[in-house]
Amino acid sequence: MLKRTLVRCLMLTVLFGLAAFGSNWPGTAHAKEIPTLSFAYGTDTHTCLPNVAMKDPKAFANKSMRINPVSDTQFELLKDGKVIAKFNVLVSKSGAESATMMAQNQLDTVLCSNTAMLSAYDVGTNVKILSPLQGGGIAMVMAPNTDFYGFDALKKYILNSKTPVKIGYHSATSGPRILIESVLRDSGLKLTEDPADTTANVLMVDLKGPQNLLGSIRSGAVDAWVGPSANPENAVANGLGKIVMTLKDFPPQGKWTTFPCCVMSATGKVIQEHPEVIEALVSVVADCIAYANANPDKFAEINAPIIGVSKDIIMASNKHIVYSNDPSPEWFNGIGMYFNAIKSMGKFNGRLKNADYDVVKKDVIDLSFLEKVKALKKGK
Repeated sequence: MLKRTLVRCLMLTVLFGLAAFGSNWPGTAHAKEIPTLSFAYGTDTHTCLPNVAMKDPKAFANKSMRINPVSDTQFELLKDGKVIAKFNVLVSKSGAESATMMAQNQLDTVLCSNTAMLSAYDVGTNVKILSPLQGGGIAMVMAPNTDFYGFDALKKYILNSKTPVKIGYHSATSGPRILIESVLRDSGLKLTEDPADTTANVLMVDLKGPQNLLGSIRSGAVDAWVGPSANPENAVANGLGKIVMTLKDFPPQGKWTTFPCCVMSATGKVIQEHPEVIEALVSVVADCIAYANANPDKFAEINAPIIGVSKDIIMASNKHIVYSNDPSPEWFNGIGMYFNAIKSMGKFNGRLKNADYDVVKKDVIDLSFLEKVKALKKGK
């Protein structure tokens, strides 16, 4: 009995000793766990930026915060050579889908339209916009044999049509959809989403994903569609459409040319639980933006096979896009115009229904990580 008691005492002493070492003891459960998170972006030239870090990691080898690709759908996030997180890469089919996944805790961070994130916040999702990403790169496409160009000619065509002109969009909460609806309504045209409403000038059609844009005119689903690059350029190259308006043609002319569209966002949960990881990911995206601007040819070469178009199409689409993470006064004004457009169309039904833009700037936009990243890069 005495022998058993002594053995038990010795075992307890060892266990308490191990516990005292805590996380300093190699291999114990107290060691900091590396989180596995999710990151989504699309197969368009608005959000494909991270592909350059995935496919050309050597170009980022000297960065203190960078990624190490494990496969086409996974990467490790490194800070000063140490892995601080693992990410599963998801293909974002639309901002609306990404917003839904965030609400369901299936997605942690995403590159998508600012309008999708505003709509997500409106319905109660805890989400933050962390950084600008790009502006421009939106166009309207009609049939290849269309014999006009510009908004005035488009409006004349719509008014002369005996039936509502069907205009498609790829996502219910996308920037292209909000922009074209706002412009058409402001010009005095009547819009509807009800196919039975023959009194309207325009029937808006949800094509449910960018993959359905290209063939939608030939199939008769729509008469026109508005979407992000490189979809319009791809339609032209394949004889499936003609670009009849780019952002510079949207009225009033010049107002929308480099209008902000996509942003980097994350859920409040991942921001709160893993701020170091979010800061590092913001830094990586900033480096991807710099890469895209400094190496347009290489950017196009990397993204062409991933998006599924030729390098020339990527180069053509990039003529209409400005990649930037600068939260300039123009950027803030642009996000404000999106907010006011969505509100005026009655599409907010939750937290933003009766709010003003100051609520968005205070509760939705969080540029603290971007500011820290820029300070660190400037300090080098």
